[in-house]
Amino acid sequence: MRGAGWAVVLAMAVASCGGSASPTDTTPMGVPVISSIAIAALGGSLVVGERATLMATARDQQGRSINAQITWSSSSVATATVSSLGIVSAVAVGSTTVQASSGSVSTSMVVTVVGPTVYVAGQSYFSRNGYIEYIAGNAPVILTAPHGGALLPASIPDRTSALCGGTATTVTDSNTQELIRAMQRRFFARFGTYPHVVISLLSRRKLDPNRLPTEAACNNADALTALNDWHAFIDAAKTSVLQASGKGWYMDMHGHGHAIPRLELGYLLADADLNRLDAVLDGAASFENTSSIRTLSQFSPLSFSALLRGVNSLGTLYANNGFPAIPSATDPSPNGADYFNGGDNTVRHSCGSGATALGGTSNGNICGVQVETNFTGVRDNAANRDRFGDATAKVLETYLRVHWGVELGQ
Repeated sequence: MRGAGWAVVLAMAVASCGGSASPTDTTPMGVPVISSIAIAALGGSLVVGERATLMATARDQQGRSINAQITWSSSSVATATVSSLGIVSAVAVGSTTVQASSGSVSTSMVVTVVGPTVYVAGQSYFSRNGYIEYIAGNAPVILTAPHGGALLPASIPDRTSALCGGTATTVTDSNTQELIRAMQRRFFARFGTYPHVVISLLSRRKLDPNRLPTEAACNNADALTALNDWHAFIDAAKTSVLQASGKGWYMDMHGHGHAIPRLELGYLLADADLNRLDAVLDGAASFENTSSIRTLSQFSPLSFSALLRGVNSLGTLYANNGFPAIPSATDPSPNGADYFNGGDNTVRHSCGSGATALGGTSNGNICGVQVETNFTGVRDNAANRDRFGDATAKVLETYLRVHWGVELGQ
């Protein structure tokens, strides 16, 4: 994490074969070829155990960005490795040169890895530009709110479909920042320990931390730094949870405006999957393996379908505490109604089969869920936010003890 007190330790060098000559010398006029590659700066050093996504842009002889196949490498894999997608993983204290190349053109960046920061539970820590807040915890629960921020720095342009190369949803999930703070307070009131909390303070117009880098940051260096800071704080929380408890629970908190006022619990299963019979869900391992509760389900004595929507499922426990939810025993599947099944944060930071490719750990010991909350009765006022926070603490106490062997009350 590049938070308080972490220096920026980066150096870049660009190289292309042939000295002053370029690959365009023997290319017919007007045909675009790669002339240079640039890597967006990380914004600071990496902490041991941290992962960050690098973005490389190839440009032609006219300086225009073009599509290119980028190959990544690290000069010292003992210090940091880099995946084919440009995800750097800090392994040990030191420095390494990370290179991005395409054909005969390359660029390189020196990445410095430093030792971990010691966090104090209950205290807030901020990223380099103050765009991401981490409230450190000492309980095996991690809560995140990616879409409740309001900051609109001029240095980051508004996200648009044109800039992001696709869709660019910019709607704020109203009061989710306030909701997650209430959840933290009520958790502490019940157990005397703090869940880990990560909040994006940036407006979704500037950053969407629940998307992959191109759509999340729209190729803006400051936004990409904030995105890496977001994931770095979550990674720090996960490391703390695993060191202290061996296993833990992740909840990515959102808000929806769908017609049915209920919690939508996203386990990374599509609507069509939840519409299937229990026997089908239990009969094919692919459903469990894909889900965000893969490892927890393998630990639990219940069948996968019972864990999703049985009498002791998360949704049913919420419903029994006054917050209707899907999937649950009384509301098992969407059947055509609007439903969000989970986004990139849940893929990366839970335990399903897609986690490793995004920088997380598939079949690891941090499992979780995306929670889409309705506005009225949950997010609309302080009393309801506290009520939901109390219910969540009570629900998790039972759910994690029964299905994951995790005790919150000790």
